[in-house]
Amino acid sequence: MTCPAKIRAVAAALAILALAAVPARALVTLNDGTDKIYVSGTWSMGYDTNISASSDNTSDTTTSASASIEYQRRAGMIGVNANINFTLNRFLRNTTYDNLDPAYSLEFDKSTGRTTGTLNLNAVRSSQTDAAVNLYTTSWNYNASLNLHYPVIDRYSLAGTLSYGLLDYTKTSGQPLVNLSTYSSSLSLFYILSEQRDLFASYNYSYQESSSSTSTTDDGLNLGVHGKVFWEINGSLSVGYMIRDPHGIVAADIAAAAVAPEGSITDLTASASLNWNFNRKLAFTGSLSKSLSTTATDATTDTLAASLDATYSINARLSAATGIGGGENRFFGPGGLLTGTDVERRDYYFTWNANVSYTFSERLHASLSYAYFKNWSNLGFATFVRNSLTLTLSSRW
Repeated sequence: MTCPAKIRAVAAALAILALAAVPARALVTLNDGTDKIYVSGTWSMGYDTNISASSDNTSDTTTSASASIEYQRRAGMIGVNANINFTLNRFLRNTTYDNLDPAYSLEFDKSTGRTTGTLNLNAVRSSQTDAAVNLYTTSWNYNASLNLHYPVIDRYSLAGTLSYGLLDYTKTSGQPLVNLSTYSSSLSLFYILSEQRDLFASYNYSYQESSSSTSTTDDGLNLGVHGKVFWEINGSLSVGYMIRDPHGIVAADIAAAAVAPEGSITDLTASASLNWNFNRKLAFTGSLSKSLSTTATDATTDTLAASLDATYSINARLSAATGIGGGENRFFGPGGLLTGTDVERRDYYFTWNANVSYTFSERLHASLSYAYFKNWSNLGFATFVRNSLTLTLSSRW
């Protein structure tokens, strides 16, 4: 890192800390409260024992500073949310990983009338460790989505989604990666079973095209419940069935998968997001997911992941949290086979985290977090352990 770059990095971090000291009057309210502008800042410092999520075990001390401006408008039929954020990440020794990531988002929200919905537009530059390819990657993520909800009669309603996404890798610490374009849609039917519970059925379709001239089409059907799932546990739970048809891939290259004669990959899917308030101080949240996805090496993965987290409010200012998780990743396709073999890559992982957070005031929040991640794989390079410790200060006004 050059001397001017170091000066800019330090100046940005100091600016974030200075902003955190600004009193609440910095919040801007216009037009009798219908228009609001928020400014927020975050600064963090930490140590990561494995920044590449691989057997290289490259460790480093990291610092990060971010600043964002958020605009909200609540007037008329359409609400507006806009956000601009810049995040500066610096590494003490591995300076080639240094980055400045902008993020832009715009949302139009219609929450009144018979038909409601949102239109979302996002552009985010993301620099992060990808355990599926065992590299530190930088990419632009562009997304546009339209979500609509229409009540048919008292108990029945329809919901639909149209979306487009582009994942464009601009920088990696190793091999070139595959860019992905995704077109997707869904249609859901909701039935109000009671005041506390809805049943739903949904059909999902997506078409994904990669920069390596391959593509896939996905068809999925899901059935589930939303609201009070059982006992005092709230959230959503669904199960389904998914068919993925690969194109531009030789059938023999995906022979390790549960492949039908025509080359389709079939999979049972599941999704759950649950929460349980045990009492006023202790709350639990759990998640479960099983689905097919595509990695940056153009491999199809069958991913099973589960986690359980607990949060305990010690008092009005101090809280603690911890959680565990684990899962399995099966890799299909030419990008998912071990080099020189027809054996599919298979990973298993376990993770544990702990966090303590303290609220100094309405405008200043601090947290200290630790995370442990262990990955086992029949690909030697992908077997690793990762520990990280991070101190974070944040403010919003």
